[in-house]
Amino acid sequence: MFIDAGWAVVDRDHYAPNITAVAIKEGLLKGNLEADYFLFINGKAVGILEAKREEVDVSNNTVCEQAALYVRSVPNCYQAYMKPLPLIYQSNGNVVQFKDYRNADSDYLELNRIHTPKEIVRMLGIKDFYAGLPVLRKKGLRDCQYEAITELEKSFRSGQNKALMVLATGAGKTYTACLAAYRFLAYTPMKRILFLVDRNNLGKQAEGEFGRFRLTENGDPFNTIFTVNRIRSSKVPQDSNVVISTIQRLFSLLKGEDIEDTDNDEEYDDTKEIEFPTNPNLPPEFFDMIIIDECHRSIYGNWKKVLNYFNTAKLVGLTATPVPETKAFFNSNTIVNYTLEHSIVDGVNVDYRVYRIKTRATEEGGAILEGDKLKRATVYTGKVENISNKEAKNYTKEELNRSIINPAQIKLVLETYRDAVYSEMFNEPQREPDMNYLPKTLIFALNENHATNIVRIAKKVFGHENDDTFVQKITYSSGDSNELIRQFRVNREFRIAVTCTLVATGTDVKPLEVLLFMRDVASEPLYIQMKGRGVRTIGDEQLRNVTPNAFSKDCFFLVDAVGVTEHDKKITPPSDGPTTKLITFKELLERITHGNLTDENLRLLAARLSRLYNKSDQSQRNNFIELAHADMKDISGNIYTAIEQDSLPPYVDINKPNNERKGLVVNIANYPEAREYLLILNAGFVDTLQPGEDTLISKGFSIEEAQITTSAFEQYCEEHKDEVEALRLIYNNNGSPITYSLLKDLENRLKMANNRFSQSQLWNSYTIVHPKHVKIRSTKEEKDALTNIIQLVRFAFHQIDQLESLYPVAQQRFNLWYGQTQRNITEKQIEIIRQVVNYIASNGACSIKDIREDDKTRAAQLIRAFGGVATADEALVSLSKFIIYRKIA
Repeated sequence: MFIDAGWAVVDRDHYAPNITAVAIKEGLLKGNLEADYFLFINGKAVGILEAKREEVDVSNNTVCEQAALYVRSVPNCYQAYMKPLPLIYQSNGNVVQFKDYRNADSDYLELNRIHTPKEIVRMLGIKDFYAGLPVLRKKGLRDCQYEAITELEKSFRSGQNKALMVLATGAGKTYTACLAAYRFLAYTPMKRILFLVDRNNLGKQAEGEFGRFRLTENGDPFNTIFTVNRIRSSKVPQDSNVVISTIQRLFSLLKGEDIEDTDNDEEYDDTKEIEFPTNPNLPPEFFDMIIIDECHRSIYGNWKKVLNYFNTAKLVGLTATPVPETKAFFNSNTIVNYTLEHSIVDGVNVDYRVYRIKTRATEEGGAILEGDKLKRATVYTGKVENISNKEAKNYTKEELNRSIINPAQIKLVLETYRDAVYSEMFNEPQREPDMNYLPKTLIFALNENHATNIVRIAKKVFGHENDDTFVQKITYSSGDSNELIRQFRVNREFRIAVTCTLVATGTDVKPLEVLLFMRDVASEPLYIQMKGRGVRTIGDEQLRNVTPNAFSKDCFFLVDAVGVTEHDKKITPPSDGPTTKLITFKELLERITHGNLTDENLRLLAARLSRLYNKSDQSQRNNFIELAHADMKDISGNIYTAIEQDSLPPYVDINKPNNERKGLVVNIANYPEAREYLLILNAGFVDTLQPGEDTLISKGFSIEEAQITTSAFEQYCEEHKDEVEALRLIYNNNGSPITYSLLKDLENRLKMANNRFSQSQLWNSYTIVHPKHVKIRSTKEEKDALTNIIQLVRFAFHQIDQLESLYPVAQQRFNLWYGQTQRNITEKQIEIIRQVVNYIASNGACSIKDIREDDKTRAAQLIRAFGGVATADEALVSLSKFIIYRKIA
């Protein structure tokens, strides 16, 4: 009853004052009396419950007098809301009677339940803001979610106003936010909560999560109990309990600007200092709490002012990738730190394997020879023309896919992935090589133009040239990005999505099994977020609904075509103010033309001309001379010389003659065609090779990484062979039976020691390091067999030369076992015991007790066939030893 009402029930030794509502069993009173249950709210005593056996009438005078004595016997060492204690409960398990002892002469009420903490807070007029919070139950929550909410409530009760939750991608950040919002709205005086999202499409995703959330008091959806509104216009309904918005849209609302009802993200100028309106549309105390999703990005610069405006609200940050500045913003109050590695160990997320593709152009760049055919796009004008290259030049790998497009490089990477996807990646067990159901693949491109080229070439590589569904671009220019993401999530025909950054963060596509990096990433938080798109778990049936030839998602593959996995990343601190807005080259030329010739503007012009001269070829320099009647280099040099020699009269005002200064830029100011050509050169050109060439350097899984993993595993086995029972038994190699429980214990210890020590990762690593000595597991049953751990350890101890699963050879070994055993065994016994062979091959040695827990009928058949439990167990032990060790017992 206590637990149902939201109380924690503990004994005296396990009481803690930070538990909101707690009933102490056998609580100590004055005179060595003991209350069956001593009730505390927020560390202060409020009442007792006197418990009797079922047959006792709890309304009799003896029980009532006993309970009344107890509420008057509170020791002075305990805090209490009042003395005597106000609340008396008496129960025999069937009947609950209640009395408010503030009126000692009042009658008992037959309540038949225990009040919730919130009801007691209201009843006693307790002013503590958080006193009505019931104890959180673990049921339905992951450990990290339970910890996050528990610690958040403790933090707020202790007086903190800010709290940071670091939760790995896939750990359920939004669900945790829903739970926090529900508990504060339902059990505290909070009335309104703001949920800030990073992008509008994530706001729609969050709105759906609030609609699906049912971990409520009566199981009803959150949005039927409280009003949830996404900001769609310049007014917030006054009855809103949860408001969902981006911080930019919220600021537009504060200013009273019209807001378009769209899920697409608006463009905002982050370089412009924002100014609050004199009379904002919402008062500063409008929100009681603000939950900030992806808070590593959205709490800095201009937008920090919006949070500061709502200065009475509690702030809760959610992120998977905190930077130091994020932690500082939340006063270093990180209440939970649940990393991606921890989530993989817990099975909340799946791990990944890196498949590396190296091509000559990607690693080294290349050359464009004189006479090579190019398709040149002029960025400034958009003009596209076919030309013949006039001057041989090299391009670097950094220029690739920026100013130089080599279709052969894109084609080679995609072909290499296509040819490896079923032969080297999804081959354990072997997936049917059906390209129509290529594992859902997300490709990260460098920019919009790169993404467009990848889509075009991928259609040819995968044989879908006339199909607009198989591979599609999801970028800001692609129309309804939310609908495209939804289609990618559920549509069987949509197999490859190409994006730049739109699908890099926050977006949940659980069936995704391959991330292909065709762009490098320098930022550590962004890289972690991008990897996070692949980690989501999904049920086998759900996966097959989208990818019919799949078995299960045990890991995802990170295909690295640019070396993104091979270098350190950096954490760039966010700006704490507006970014300095640089004057554009076009604006600078306009100022120069109109006579705005300050020293600063002249220096900027000289620097731009010098840079353009150096990156131009000779024909482009000659074109400029024809248009401006002067050389870029000479104009730039003359300006630098004049400024350095201080030979120019001071610039006072634009309306003065400034003839000496005008003389330096006359060839710019007087020739509009020259200025336009400078803008063309500045924006640059994108040259697409026709057709280009590239060669493959190498492909495959990282041998170095696999060697590190297997070496670490072998070291762990050696160091722990005496203390971990399963390792001890395998190391001694005496045929001792290794049971399911011992194997599970070892499996958990390995995961906790190193998140790369899953049996799947270890098997894959040994396959790379010792390819001739490892047999690929060809069925799901082979891959999932827990006894694979035995084989891995034996291989690590060099007890076996060939690493192979026991599962496929189990029936063959069974035949050998009953053929070689010295005891007589009947056909009926063979028939019955054959049924547990696969169980042993999957789970380890077993006894009748183990089989009875799994299948009582089969256990009874074994006992009957072998004439008793002991004889049946003897046969099972003998069979287990032979299947695992090929040893007769």
